[in-house]
Amino acid sequence: MEGNGKPIRITGKETAVSLDPVTGRIRVSHKDTEWAWASDYEPGFFTAKGNRLLFSDALEQEHTRRETGLGQEIVSRYSGFPGERKIVFETRIWMEEASGALHLEFLPIAGQQHVARVCWPGPMAFDEARADWQTILPLRQGLLIPNDWPSPLSRLPFGGRFGTADAYLPWFGQIREGNGYLLVCDTPANAGYEVFQREGGPTRVGVWLESSLGEMTARRFRLLLFSGCTYTDLCKAYRRMVREEGRLVTLEEKAVRLPSVRTLAGCSFLHKSVKTHVDRESRFFDPENPGKNDHLTPFADHAAHVRELTRAGAGPLYVHVDGWAQAGYDNCHPDACSVCEEAGGPEGLVDLMAAVHEGGGLLGLHDQYRDFYHHAPSYDPDLACQNPDGSLPGHAMWAGGPQNYLCTTQAGYFLRRNLSRIGEAGIHPDCSYLDVFTCNEGDECANPRHRMTREESYRLRCRCFSYLASQGILSSSEEVNDWAAGVQIFCHYAPYEFMMNPPGAPQPGLPVPLFNLVYHDCVIQPWMMEKTPEGGDYMLYALLNAGAPYLERDPAYPNIDGAFGGGEEMTLDERIRRCRTVSALQRETVFAEMLLHEFVDGDPHRQRTVFSNGWEVRVNTREDTWEIWHDGICVDSSVSDGTEKGGE
Repeated sequence: MEGNGKPIRITGKETAVSLDPVTGRIRVSHKDTEWAWASDYEPGFFTAKGNRLLFSDALEQEHTRRETGLGQEIVSRYSGFPGERKIVFETRIWMEEASGALHLEFLPIAGQQHVARVCWPGPMAFDEARADWQTILPLRQGLLIPNDWPSPLSRLPFGGRFGTADAYLPWFGQIREGNGYLLVCDTPANAGYEVFQREGGPTRVGVWLESSLGEMTARRFRLLLFSGCTYTDLCKAYRRMVREEGRLVTLEEKAVRLPSVRTLAGCSFLHKSVKTHVDRESRFFDPENPGKNDHLTPFADHAAHVRELTRAGAGPLYVHVDGWAQAGYDNCHPDACSVCEEAGGPEGLVDLMAAVHEGGGLLGLHDQYRDFYHHAPSYDPDLACQNPDGSLPGHAMWAGGPQNYLCTTQAGYFLRRNLSRIGEAGIHPDCSYLDVFTCNEGDECANPRHRMTREESYRLRCRCFSYLASQGILSSSEEVNDWAAGVQIFCHYAPYEFMMNPPGAPQPGLPVPLFNLVYHDCVIQPWMMEKTPEGGDYMLYALLNAGAPYLERDPAYPNIDGAFGGGEEMTLDERIRRCRTVSALQRETVFAEMLLHEFVDGDPHRQRTVFSNGWEVRVNTREDTWEIWHDGICVDSSVSDGTEKGGE
């Protein structure tokens, strides 16, 4: 044991770490750069009673420096907290000799049920309001915040939780004058990031850890340090990590098992709805305009529209169908197992699928195995997620009205049942969209008959995707996420954060494709194609990310999920021409790694992406222009009058 309040130090090949045993803060030096936890940060935690304690409140502390077969480490033990004598935990900070990574571990020893939330590791001091100091957040597709950015980030819908729309990737980083760090959470199911900002900067980012089913368990992080880096370098370091762990499964590998992946690549996307019914208790129920609460478009109308689009040259198409089941969209789940009769029944849906196939495309059905509606015939509170106190979380926001959450332990059973039932009716979809799985947090369930942690919930969601693959069905979900990338084929979208905000809203930073720099060649992502009221053009981002284009995207609900409307109207011919350009690029790059994204000469309006098979995209969001290059030759571009050359 080392004491006397002197810093305890460990060293690696290029890195040194010191721990101040009095404050619990660390300082890290890498080559010529030093990083330190913020001076006003104090390691602490909240008890199950809601009391806040600091690590320094421990009346008994031991700090030990050790040499191990893997490297050097500092182990600190804390116990004897006033009023919480049962709580004992350790922190372990160790330098891995082989990789140079710094590992940071929070390890409960006793009294785990008394620790609710921990704020450790600490945020780095990052206090100069300078544009060349940058915070890199995994918020949706990715966000870069210069440290002098004028508009602070608004409240995050999931509190920064890893594994949700707030964090497609389980890490964040910061870069200071070209030198940076990447903090990776190795146990992300019960952790997240929190951002501290002032208008005009600076930005500070830290982490929080929470208990699982009323008990805190071990939480682990890796800190990687870089010299002369960009955010692309941070993404590539993480991609190497994923590959080393065997979690990098490319679309090319997935296509060996599921050849229809190659059919999906190059499709234009259509998002269509059949039946809508809004329950009186839903937040979206409109008592003043009852006609808005129910709507029906027969399958035959959609089939005719698909055939019309095919004749117009729009194909091949991927057609996503909402509200195909008898109860309508977002109603009576998980019981979507009979086809809406008034829309044409199974025969009508089969004909719609035939229309899609005639044009060389694929059809997918919306499905849902999280929202557990009280009106569902199968509703049983004993199958719902249960809090440790016995209560059932729920709400009545969506169209189907009151709901709880189906325990994910039951999701696979309902999925198999539903596919079996619609199969008996002659319905064999090419794709299945398991709603909300990849954007919402993993669920927990304290019911002793099907007890489940968040980590297990994520695994069980992946098992549903894998079951679809076993049936030859391509899996889709609302967004994308690191934990699902190995089994998910495609998504509804994977947008930048600014695309989810109302037109004209202040932007929280610069959009950067962090997820695609890791996983572009692993998950197909469709992109919005609207021209915005401010004169912007989302097609540029579809090209930049070499994704699939939305030809038509009918919103499920007004003014959410980026569906704000009000942009420039375009003719069908123009929309088809734009989609053909994006689809042509996607077919060429779908199996290629995105090697680079950059702001050309530091100009946020001029962006460039480079792919591993020689393709390159350049866009100018100020001028709304784009260029597509291959092997150093410009093969397609926008022209001065604002129209585009057709991409065949």
